[in-house]
Amino acid sequence: MNLFKYIRKDKKTLLLLFSGIVTFIFIFIPFLRFEMVGVPHKINAYPSISALCGLVLGPIYGALAIGVSTLIYFFIKPKAFYFGLYSIMPPVLATISAGALSEGKWKYSILIFIVGLLIFYSTNVGRVAFYHPILTIFALLLVVICRDKISKLLFNKDFKKTLIGALILSFTSVMVDHLYGSILGILYLHLNAEDYIISIPEYIKERIVMTIVGAIFVILVLEISKCFLKNATKLKEELLRKYIDEEVKLGRKFNVDEKLLKKYNLKIPSEEEQKEILMNIVDIMVLKNNKKTKKG
Repeated sequence: MNLFKYIRKDKKTLLLLFSGIVTFIFIFIPFLRFEMVGVPHKINAYPSISALCGLVLGPIYGALAIGVSTLIYFFIKPKAFYFGLYSIMPPVLATISAGALSEGKWKYSILIFIVGLLIFYSTNVGRVAFYHPILTIFALLLVVICRDKISKLLFNKDFKKTLIGALILSFTSVMVDHLYGSILGILYLHLNAEDYIISIPEYIKERIVMTIVGAIFVILVLEISKCFLKNATKLKEELLRKYIDEEVKLGRKFNVDEKLLKKYNLKIPSEEEQKEILMNIVDIMVLKNNKKTKKG
């Protein structure tokens, strides 16, 4: 269960999370910078934040947070953005991809990858330096293979599985950023194929560092939230209630024999009845958990 998806339903909590992430982005942007091949510019490691933004705030609010932060920073220090206003695009798309993956909506991430690769290979540079996006293609394959398992890994009780999920989420978002950054390098800075070929060893090292940094952020947030939730009984109960409410509203088709139901005078519970039954189960679970806590 994606904890943040239900935590965000409270508007006050969403505002606090949004403010916290925006503040963190401003603090992080000036640090960890890399030399850019082909032009006298440096790139910062903000792709590392995309996974965190997408995880905590989701694809929409996460993209908004990183987009607004980048835009404000652009007006403060425009020279730091070598693609001008277009510099907003890579981190926003990376965050949308990460947010979608964390919620199990993997098709959106695949779409972002495929569109980017089609644009890249439609250019002369892309056709010459065709092996440049090798890590991006690997990231796409990871999403195709893992799909909604990425979300399940992230919110797994087993730390090793959470670590794998965090690395995949961070790596895929970093590579989305790199893909669209590469496209802007061709279209905006007019870099040539030789620049892209020369940069392969360097960008691989950069993206590995960014992936590790991003995964650390994701794991820290996940572990802190798990620890907090474990000791916050009321919040846990509220999240379970919201989860039940959403699952019942989505509706589930029951494969039953209508004749048998009529024969034995039975009926499928209505939405309200299902909700009431599940709520009672939650109440019993919470009560048992409280008793165990008091004994402990």
